[in-house]
Amino acid sequence: MRKLVVVIMLVLSGGCLMAQHTADIGVQLAAATYWGDIEGVNYSKSVTPVVGVLGRWNFNKRLALRGQLFTGNLKAEGTFGDTFIGQSGVRSITGVYDIDPLNVYNFTRSFQSVEGLLEFNFRNYKLGNLKKETFTPFVAVGLGGFYSRSPRKGSFILDPDPLAFVPGDPTLIPPTLDGATAYFEAGQDDRVTNDHDVLTLTIPVGVGLKFNFTKRLGGLIELVVRKTFSDNIDNLDDPQRFKFDPAAPPTTFPDRVKSINNTDWYATLAFSLCWQLWNDKGNCALYDKLKR
Repeated sequence: MRKLVVVIMLVLSGGCLMAQHTADIGVQLAAATYWGDIEGVNYSKSVTPVVGVLGRWNFNKRLALRGQLFTGNLKAEGTFGDTFIGQSGVRSITGVYDIDPLNVYNFTRSFQSVEGLLEFNFRNYKLGNLKKETFTPFVAVGLGGFYSRSPRKGSFILDPDPLAFVPGDPTLIPPTLDGATAYFEAGQDDRVTNDHDVLTLTIPVGVGLKFNFTKRLGGLIELVVRKTFSDNIDNLDDPQRFKFDPAAPPTTFPDRVKSINNTDWYATLAFSLCWQLWNDKGNCALYDKLKR
């Protein structure tokens, strides 16, 4: 009998917990950055603005489920050594692309992402409380999707010109890594590594702080790092296949090899304003008693 009473009380208390559900909406402004295969990234030139919207369902004062949409740009500027790099829009007078002797590499991509995250608050928190439970640190983890159209600008890897490797022809200049006079054809449509769209899953993991301004308005500061399952955000899908080997100069690039380790990452530092859509203030004496 005692067990039955306990079960009934738990069911009733669960009903009272339902009365504690709240929902929020919000807008986000974030700074984004990338890391992947580009070397020596200049992060002072590689941070971009991102904007977004969010909706959050609060199960209780500790757990919440958030959905959000982001749109913006990712970019980076650095180097990628021992490769034949060309810059879009820059041709020599001979009609082919010169190798960049400094190995400068850059990209810019616009993107859109959608994510769902489960949040865990380290303290009891409820948007709208001004005297207690007004702030909390939290962690979040989830699953998302990332899409970016082909940028078709920035740096790209030049296809080797097979004629440059014909032995015994003094009119042809073999490729060299200092490369001032080494010429290569640009490839199809003048785009070699920056002509591919990106569609990939992401795993976002975040940490942040929630706090209240008024009875309806709250704020959120959050750092989210995302592992993607694409190696082409920086237009360098399986980059090792582009590396130059003086002992065996390639005439074509090997096919790319997909690997879970060949992936790019990006992160955002976001500030959000959240507005409480509704708040059920129903009291439950049984639930309050059980909490004690």
